[in-house]
Amino acid sequence: MQNLRKMKVNQIAIELIVRDVAETVEFYQSTLGFELLVSEEEEGKMYWAKLEMKGFYVSFKEEQRLKKEVDFMKDHPIGGSIAICLQVEDLTGFYNKVSEACELLDHPHLTPCGATQFSMKDNNGYIITVERFG
Repeated sequence: MQNLRKMKVNQIAIELIVRDVAETVEFYQSTLGFELLVSEEEEGKMYWAKLEMKGFYVSFKEEQRLKKEVDFMKDHPIGGSIAICLQVEDLTGFYNKVSEACELLDHPHLTPCGATQFSMKDNNGYIITVERFG
């Protein structure tokens, strides 16, 4: 078997399972500044989308469609134990922009590792931690 460390990985992207892809795309575009790269629709309803912000990619797949396609996911809840971490240059500006558009879990504070950070939830319950080092 080939050594996996020597194999090239072109990109790592997170795919999150969501209730409503169009609503989630709107949240990530208007609240967090992501850009929609591509989406797939069926019968006029978006069921998958891929977004990007400065080289970070995230895609969203509609929960019911995924559970039909992937048997082992049918009993898995969405919003699980994943935290998305965004590193930004202007933490205060970012905080001010999102503070009224989402559920804040805490306010900017200094962590033991020297980062200033705060956490929030997206419209599906995923935790997003926003941080600035230095």
